[in-house]
Amino acid sequence: MHTTQNIEYIIARHNFEDAEIRGLKLSPGNINTNIWLHKEAINYDLVVETARRFPDSKTFIIADGINKGFYIYSTLKQVCIKLVNESKAYTHAESA
Repeated sequence: MHTTQNIEYIIARHNFEDAEIRGLKLSPGNINTNIWLHKEAINYDLVVETARRFPDSKTFIIADGINKGFYIYSTLKQVCIKLVNESKAYTHAESA
């Protein structure tokens, strides 16, 4: 089950830039993106519901690393939300 988590907009933008530099950004329509979305079991209905809250919603996917995840953000409102998989078993190190 996925829920959402607010991420500080400035930090998220920095993480996005870092992911692009490191080649960790996934682009819509790419086969690797589709595989990642399926593997992570992203809830499309939650994505649409969340994105509707913002007039200029955009998505950003970081494929791997500490900031791995599916993000929805708004430049106008300077808000960023990350989809969080509540059913994923976290190790102690990940939850610390």
